Amino acid sequence: MRGRARAYVALAAVLAALFVPPLWPPADDSYPLSTYPMFSRDRGATSVVATVVGVDAEGRAHRLSPALIGGSAEPMQAVATAGRAARGTAAERRALCRRVADRVAAGGRDELVAVALRVETHDAVANVEGDPDRALAVEVLATCEVAR
Repeated sequence: MRGRARAYVALAAVLAALFVPPLWPPADDSYPLSTYPMFSRDRGATSVVATVVGVDAEGRAHRLSPALIGGSAEPMQAVATAGRAARGTAAERRALCRRVADRVAAGGRDELVAVALRVETHDAVANVEGDPDRALAVEVLATCEVAR
């Protein structure tokens, strides 16, 4: 009987460990039981992202590759590079703009005459549904000509 009581206590402890954490606030994230708060909060219907785009002679924006923006093929590095410059000083913004313009000039994108560092606000749902280029708002922080 004593062994059976210990088994019930152990079972109760395991069940409590499984079912009590979801009752805690989502910000309480720890090992070994994670509530994954980054997926449990409403992030809103819009997303704001800093990026660098190429601009053609007619003024149309063209998406650039992560390699042209951040200097490597890693998309998150390109996002971080643009975001850091957008939060930085005017000199830091111009420096990134110039580096990207130099990469565009060397990279064979002959249709582009300028590059622009900008902050875009997007409808997150429209983006997922296949309309990623429709921005709700665009703030241009720096523009540089592509020297040829």
